[in-house]
Amino acid sequence: MLYDNTVVIFRSFLSAMSLTKFITNTFLSSFCLFALSAVAEVNVTTSIRPLQLIAQAIIEDRGTVRAVTNAQDSAHGFTLTPSDRLNFESADLLLWISPEFEVQIANLFESMRKEKPVITAADLTGVSVISLSANELDPHLWLSSSNALAIAAGLTKELQKLDLVNQADYQKAYTRFESNLNSTKTVIEDQLSNLVTLDYLVFHNAYQYFENEFGLRGGLALVQSAEVQPSMRELLIFQNRVKQFSPSCILLEPDSDVQLVATALQGQSISRETVDLMGNEIEDGVSAFSDLLLGVADSFRRCLAN
Repeated sequence: MLYDNTVVIFRSFLSAMSLTKFITNTFLSSFCLFALSAVAEVNVTTSIRPLQLIAQAIIEDRGTVRAVTNAQDSAHGFTLTPSDRLNFESADLLLWISPEFEVQIANLFESMRKEKPVITAADLTGVSVISLSANELDPHLWLSSSNALAIAAGLTKELQKLDLVNQADYQKAYTRFESNLNSTKTVIEDQLSNLVTLDYLVFHNAYQYFENEFGLRGGLALVQSAEVQPSMRELLIFQNRVKQFSPSCILLEPDSDVQLVATALQGQSISRETVDLMGNEIEDGVSAFSDLLLGVADSFRRCLAN
């Protein structure tokens, strides 16, 4: 009898232990699911505004995206602030063009590779890079819709690794971005189709990706690099070439050297059109990058329609 009672007690103990284990496992599983679903927002820091706009389309409301440069900065030269460095430290992921373009922050980006994912846009599969010269690449690769799509694809993959719960949502956001970009490309093709044979000037050679995609002739550039002033000889060559054809206008950026432009044009009545190349005037949002491309296209249209 004592043996039977002992067996019953032992079995009851095992049942209780199994129930406790089941409850514990269930609680832990539920807690882990809750913890995953309650993951803090993904924070992304980009080097420049155009990359920020691409990232916003994929992140949507699942995190925050900041750019190191702002409307008051020049992408060709700026100084990091303490808040910029904090953004680097707190970011879950970093996105930039390349060390050749963003020389000022190259060391900082490279040093972060041991701590978090760093996406170099110029190195992504599907991104095509154009050369300015034998030793220099054109960094304005976001002005190609196919490059923008490849950047978004690379970003989507990294975000899906960081945020497992929202993997499907990132993929849906990418699909929406692709559809929106294709529609934008069609609109721009319609806007510029009758203007592709016209001549124009540009302050610096920043539009090759856009020109190639939409069949534009290619503007005669006053300077090849925004950081380097033309020599007197180069300036005379530019002035002579301008006299050989009738450009519709000259495309400038907000930080273009207007005094240099005035000197180069020698008082000629050539209209000027400012291009928001970096998207600084575009409001944040999931469609902001398409708005950037549409804005660039509109600047070309106004210039060439003169």
